[in-house]
Amino acid sequence: MRNYQKKNQLLILCLVVGFFIGIIYQNVIAKTEVVMLDLFLKSNLQLYLRTNIVTKSYVWYVVKERLILFAWTLLFSCLKWKKVFVIVLLLFLGFSVGTLVVLAVLQLGISGILLCVLGMLPQGIFYGIGGYILITYWYHYPNQRWNYAKGVFVIAMLSVGVVMEVYVNPMIVKWAIQLIC
Repeated sequence: MRNYQKKNQLLILCLVVGFFIGIIYQNVIAKTEVVMLDLFLKSNLQLYLRTNIVTKSYVWYVVKERLILFAWTLLFSCLKWKKVFVIVLLLFLGFSVGTLVVLAVLQLGISGILLCVLGMLPQGIFYGIGGYILITYWYHYPNQRWNYAKGVFVIAMLSVGVVMEVYVNPMIVKWAIQLIC
């Protein structure tokens, strides 16, 4: 059991290291490029408030994007080096979040962190639970076995995440932008 906990600590460490690498990258290496990015400019956020999201189109866009990511993840997880894949994936996820948070803070100040956190809710909870099950399975393979219940649960979590991302998240993000602007 202790060995299992230590391996899970390594997974968390990979996320944290990736996060700090992303922060360092944005602040040191990509410093000049950050100024040219206008992702979190208040004018763009105001435009988002005025945009009417067509749910029917948006749901298919989100489903397509998540299925592509899920398919690539499954493809790479079938390789012999599952543990290496998991570590690289977690480093990349941490790096992505780190760079996004730095952009948000540079353009919006501390409010940017609030927007980033609220922008991941509530779908991030469901994606995170489903992803955690997959990642721990791949990392502990072959010591851990896959079963039908895990498969159904992961698909359910990803499906609920998509529904939340399409129907609930836009309301939360608009509310957050109204607070910020």
